[in-house]
Amino acid sequence: MNRILLCVLVFAIAASGASAKTAGRQMVMDDGATFFDAEPVKEYDAASRLQKDIGWYMKSSLRIIGTFPQRSALRVVVKQAGKEVSNVRCEGEVYTKATDIGLRNETQRRGRDLNYEDFMTAGLRCFDEKAVIKGTGKFQVEISFIDGDTDQETKVRTYQINVYRATKVRGSTTNPQPDVSDYYIERHNEAAVAIAYFVQSNISGGYFKKPIDNFGSPTFGDLYIYTTYSPDEQTRMPSNPFARCSVNGNKVTLNYDRVNMNEDQSRREVGIYTDRLAAQYKTGSAYKDQVEFVGLTFKLPLHTREGEYSKPPIKVEDTPGDWECSVVANGVTYRTFRFKVDRNGLVPHPEQTSGNINLFYKAALIDMEIPAGGTEIDHRLAVDPAGGLFYGIPWTTAEGKAMAARAPKKGRPYHVPSNKAQ
Repeated sequence: MNRILLCVLVFAIAASGASAKTAGRQMVMDDGATFFDAEPVKEYDAASRLQKDIGWYMKSSLRIIGTFPQRSALRVVVKQAGKEVSNVRCEGEVYTKATDIGLRNETQRRGRDLNYEDFMTAGLRCFDEKAVIKGTGKFQVEISFIDGDTDQETKVRTYQINVYRATKVRGSTTNPQPDVSDYYIERHNEAAVAIAYFVQSNISGGYFKKPIDNFGSPTFGDLYIYTTYSPDEQTRMPSNPFARCSVNGNKVTLNYDRVNMNEDQSRREVGIYTDRLAAQYKTGSAYKDQVEFVGLTFKLPLHTREGEYSKPPIKVEDTPGDWECSVVANGVTYRTFRFKVDRNGLVPHPEQTSGNINLFYKAALIDMEIPAGGTEIDHRLAVDPAGGLFYGIPWTTAEGKAMAARAPKKGRPYHVPSNKAQ
């Protein structure tokens, strides 16, 4: 598309009304969308005639906010103790409102919220299996933006990750052999973090997939809350969870109070450890200790905006103030969420307004409380307030630090051998 036509489209969108104003952020990572996954690299060992792991490589899912030229990219550099151990270039998928064919004319733009910013994603193929990383422990992940027109690189964010190796055994009980290990990046600190975001009722995308779909018309948005938890293999979602909400301490009557609780398998990191060290595992099945971190999504019966054909039963902007919603099932409270709402919707958290973290347009980091001791769905809870959020970004506000410090402890943080298990 030539630059003249691009300018015409930009002007047309800007002329569509006050809603075309953008927040203006440029070249900042969407920290809530960042996800890293460690995968083993294996090769055939002629001596043992078995596959063995020789290290791991990292898969990255990333989103950067701003207006960028086509063929731009992100570079993911992994370092340990300042030494580079992996360097991967990931060409991005650029989205701009100016070139969105769904916004070509006034009819298509009418009634739509066009305040969201342009962005670029790098996922699915953002990895290189040949970029083998040796060892485990703490690593730094530097993200740089590469301009598609000039190839100029700009460093935009540094994350911290902690990688563990879960070894395995295979073969007979009398002659067990080393199996290919699992590697996993621990995400304990994300158990204290929750993102609230309104998703259009007729859209299946959501925050991590295609957030621009959530500002169309005409419909209303459902409130989704995203967090991370660490279950075990037997964990099942509770039956018939419901919401119990209040605003400024006053109960909100919900005509429909059902909550949908689901796992997001696209944001799953797992390591399975096995051994035959303890006497009881010398025969029969091997000992297994699985460490898992997976996305946990709550769809609450609260809504925002209304379109031409449908109106929400509970529109949060109609009751601004301090909201509190607990998710309850059979007398057990699983999570309690607290967030502020004004006439424009969700109010950003102080960690956002300070510029410490960035989320997509109209998404808000919110306060979340896990019951003391955790619940039946929580197998491991080991939040370290000093470890920050979103892969090591330090907490900078009293509100954020308090939320992390309040998270309870439960279970063993990581896998342990059978001869040390209690």
